[in-house]
Amino acid sequence: MRCDVWRRDSRRTLCALSVLWLVAGRVAAQSSTPAESFVAAVADPVLASSAVADPFARYTTPGQCQQAVVRLQRRYWRDKRPDTVVYAPATDSVPTPVVKAARRCATRFAVATVPVPELQNLAQLYLWTGQDSLADQAMTRLQQSTRSWSARERGWVLSLWVNAALDARPMRRVLVQSMLAQLDSFGAPAATWRLFAHAYYAEYALSVNDRATAESEGRAALRASRQMTMDDRIDWVWQIGGAYRTVARVVALTRGETAALALLDSMRIDLTPLRPLGTADRAQLVAQLIEWRTTPFTWLGRAAWPAVRAAGWYGASGDTVYPRAGRLSLLVFAYGADYRMLAMLRRLHDAYSAQGLDIVVLTSTHGYFRAMPMLSSAVEMDSLGSYFHGYLHLPATVAVEITEFSHLADGRRRDEETPNQKAFGHVGGAMLIDRHGVARWIGDVNPQTEAVWTAVIRDAR
Repeated sequence: MRCDVWRRDSRRTLCALSVLWLVAGRVAAQSSTPAESFVAAVADPVLASSAVADPFARYTTPGQCQQAVVRLQRRYWRDKRPDTVVYAPATDSVPTPVVKAARRCATRFAVATVPVPELQNLAQLYLWTGQDSLADQAMTRLQQSTRSWSARERGWVLSLWVNAALDARPMRRVLVQSMLAQLDSFGAPAATWRLFAHAYYAEYALSVNDRATAESEGRAALRASRQMTMDDRIDWVWQIGGAYRTVARVVALTRGETAALALLDSMRIDLTPLRPLGTADRAQLVAQLIEWRTTPFTWLGRAAWPAVRAAGWYGASGDTVYPRAGRLSLLVFAYGADYRMLAMLRRLHDAYSAQGLDIVVLTSTHGYFRAMPMLSSAVEMDSLGSYFHGYLHLPATVAVEITEFSHLADGRRRDEETPNQKAFGHVGGAMLIDRHGVARWIGDVNPQTEAVWTAVIRDAR
């Protein structure tokens, strides 16, 4: 029997998926890893009955198993700082304890007998276990069982499967390409899901610096967007803008900022007509989208950047003039820090500092530090410098500005723009300025962007 709730259009969510929060019991003292401890805890009745022989007895659907495995994966990595590991989705693998747990849970189900709405979940569960042939059987049965569905509905199912294959470790490239070919065969009725699937693949490709695939998939997403209904284009304008941005990034990397801006001019022509067709809020959103997607590219190729301003310098080695002539300067705009950023910056420092790379963290005071009110801007400035340079031992120069502020009538603090914010235009993430003072790249700083940053820095040396 078809599940109309499950078939409802939704970008990422399977509505019929019964999500149970996995309740951990006592952690077995003899477990060798967090994941094995967790499996032991499940087996050691939370449940709290020693009569339960099967630790997965309470899971009655593949979706429940699949969600449990996701939590096992997170549990396994929780104390291992996975964000310090180089991002390598094409070669990564699922930890052995997680695979064992997934396989044990999967043995409760069979492709031939699972209800149709659960086949997608079962296929994803098999991807976790590395049993790709069984995953293929599950998807084949799902496609056979949904032949009477509309192309739009079937396209939605395939787009979810593309996402699952891209998120799998290792990533299943051949499967992704096969599913995309089937999805494209549905044509205009499935245009929205084609946009999502191709755009997601394009983002993945750019994250591993596969520029050719990123551009071709991004352009495929844009072609699909032009076949969408007007209502869908209005509803998903942000996703269309995201596809333009991905392609523009690749074009900027391969053919320069002028070509990227020309592409974004076509985005303006494509998306501006959507403004008056939506609500007032939607019209404002479209205007902001066009501006936000375009502005960073106008800074690429620009020279004569002003010197970084700061009231306090930490780890500057006696030099407080950045960017420095004749050296590369990676300016990181940070108002906090996480290990994903820190690990990446350390790797870049180790690889390129001896070849002329300066890493400069730009931050400013805000009246509090790590949720604690500061007695004065000077105290906060010192806390910021000590945090980045003394506590985190970040191999970078830290430049701290004191933010001027005023108080509103109700006593709230209102910060003013700092000189660096005015000079660098509230750049999010980081900016690379080459030896000649020219901005070479702007982007986020996280493991998914490390491959691109590495390539850009290598080429700019």
